Amino acid sequence: MSFDSELLTEKIKTMEENEAVEMLLSILSASKNMENKLKAIDLLTSYADIEKIRFQNIKTIFLNDQHPQLRLKLIDLLTFCYKIDGIEFLKEQYKNCKDGSVRKKIIEKVGQGDLNDSIPFFIDALSDPDIEAKNKAIMLLGKTDVSDVISPLMDVLHFRNNEIYNSLIDAIVKIGKKGNLQAINDYINTEDFYIKREIPIILGKIKNKESEGILIDFLKDENSIIRKNSVKALDGIIGLRNVKYIINLLKDQDIDVRKEVIRILGNIGSKKAIKPLIELLKEKDATIRNFAKNALYKILEKTKSYEPLYEIVKGRNNNARRETIKLLGMLKDVGAIDLLISIFNSRVASLRGSAYRALLRILDNKIENKIINSLSDKSWQIRMFCAKIVGEIADPNTINHIFNLIEDENGSVRRVAVDSLIKFENKKVIDFAIESLKSANWKTRRSSVKILLRTGSKESFNSLISCLDDEDVYIKSWAAMALGKLKDIDSIEPFIQLLKENDDKIRISAIKALGEIGNKDAIKYLIEALGDDNWDVRKEIENALNQIDRDWMSYL
Repeated sequence: MSFDSELLTEKIKTMEENEAVEMLLSILSASKNMENKLKAIDLLTSYADIEKIRFQNIKTIFLNDQHPQLRLKLIDLLTFCYKIDGIEFLKEQYKNCKDGSVRKKIIEKVGQGDLNDSIPFFIDALSDPDIEAKNKAIMLLGKTDVSDVISPLMDVLHFRNNEIYNSLIDAIVKIGKKGNLQAINDYINTEDFYIKREIPIILGKIKNKESEGILIDFLKDENSIIRKNSVKALDGIIGLRNVKYIINLLKDQDIDVRKEVIRILGNIGSKKAIKPLIELLKEKDATIRNFAKNALYKILEKTKSYEPLYEIVKGRNNNARRETIKLLGMLKDVGAIDLLISIFNSRVASLRGSAYRALLRILDNKIENKIINSLSDKSWQIRMFCAKIVGEIADPNTINHIFNLIEDENGSVRRVAVDSLIKFENKKVIDFAIESLKSANWKTRRSSVKILLRTGSKESFNSLISCLDDEDVYIKSWAAMALGKLKDIDSIEPFIQLLKENDDKIRISAIKALGEIGNKDAIKYLIEALGDDNWDVRKEIENALNQIDRDWMSYL
C-alpha cells in the first residue's frame, strides 16, 4: 500500500474518524514505505480519543516492526493516547528492544509517570548496555526519595565508568540530602575500594555536619586517594576546633594529599594554619610552595596583619623569602614598600625580580614618594629598579626625576633610565633630550642620543645633525647610523666628512648611513675610500656601493 504523503493527509481529512483510524492502522501494518508509516503515526496522534480496542492494534504493530525510527514514534503515540496502559506495556517490552535509543526513550517516558512506582524498572535499567539509557535511569532514580535505591546506585560505582560518573554521584547525593544519609553510611566499611573512595566525595557534597566524624576517621585510611577525598569533603563541614586533624596531614607522604590539605586550609581560613603553611614556603618542591602561598593569601587577606611575613623576608631561606615577597605583592601590602625596596640590593637575582613585580602590584599604577626618594639611593641597584618601576607607571609628573639619572655614574642605571623615559611617550622627554645634547657631560649626551634614536620622530632625527660633530666617538657613530635612515636628508656632506675620521667605528657608521640614504653623489667618495687600511671598512664600502647602485663600477 503506497500513498504520497501529502495525498494521504488530504484523503484522511475526508473520512469518518473510525474509517480514518482503520486506514492508518492498515498503513502501519502493511506499508513498506517508512515515510508513509511515520506520517500515519503523526495523524493517529490527532485522534486522542480513539477506542481502547485500538490499543491492541498499536501494541501489535510495535511488537512486529523493529525499525528504531518507527518505534520511537510509536512510543510517543502509546504514551500520548494511552498514558498509564501505554507506559506499562513499554515497561514490559523494554528488555526486548535491541536498539539503545528506543530503550532510552522508554526510560524517559516511564520517568514521566510516578517515579516511586517505577523504581524496580529503573533499577533494572542500570544494567542497560547503552550509556545514554543507563545515564537516564540514574538521573531518574536520583529524583526519587527512597533509600532503597542507594544500594543499586552504589553498586554501579564499582565499575567506575567516567561517562556516567557525575550523574551517578549527583543522584546519590540528591537522595542522601532527602534524609537517606544512613543508607550511604552503611558503605563506610565496605571492602570494595572503588565504592569506598567515593564515600567521602558523596558526603562532602551532601555537607551534613553529622559526617564530620566519619570523614575525620577517613583521614587515617591507608589509601591516599581516600585520604585526599576526605580532606576535600571536609571543606565546609569541619569545625575550627578540628582543623588540627587536617593540619596533621601536611606531613603526608603523598604529595597530592598534601596539595589538597594546603588548598582546603586556605579555604577554611583558620589562623592556626598560618605557621605550618609558612614553613612550607621553604619546601624544595615549587608546587607545594605555590599552594602554600595561595592558601596563606586567602587566610591573611582577611587579617591585614603581615608582620610574620616580614621576618621571613629578612631570613636566610631564599625559597621562603621569594614566595613571601610574592605573597606581599598579592596582598598589596603598602607597609612592605620599604622592605621590598631594600631587597633590590640583594645578591640574589630572583629575589630582586620578585620584589620588583611585588612592588608593581602594590603600587597599582600609582607612584609613591618612597620610590621617588629611592632614585637617589646610594645603591645603584635600588636606583635602577626604582627607575624601572617609575617607567612602568609612567606618571608624567615623574619625568624630571628619571631624567636626572641619565648622567648616573652607573651604566646600568643610565640604560634603565633611558628605557623608562621611552615608555612615557611624552613630548617633554624629547624636548629634554634635545636640550641635553648641549651638555658637557658625555654620559648625558650619550643617553640623550639614545632617547632621540628610539623615539624615531623627524624632530628627533633633525636634532641629531649637530651630533655628527661631537667629540664623542659613540655619539658620532650612533647619530650617523640614525640619520642614515632618513631618505629625504638635505645634504650628505656631513657624512662625507666622517669618512675621514680616524676611528673605524665612525667611518663604518658613515658608510652605512650613505648606503641607506642612497644618494648617487656619494659613490665617488666611497670609491675613493676603498683604499682604507681596515678590511671591515672596505667591506662596508662595497655593501654601501651595491646598495646605492649595483653598477657602481661604471663610475670608476
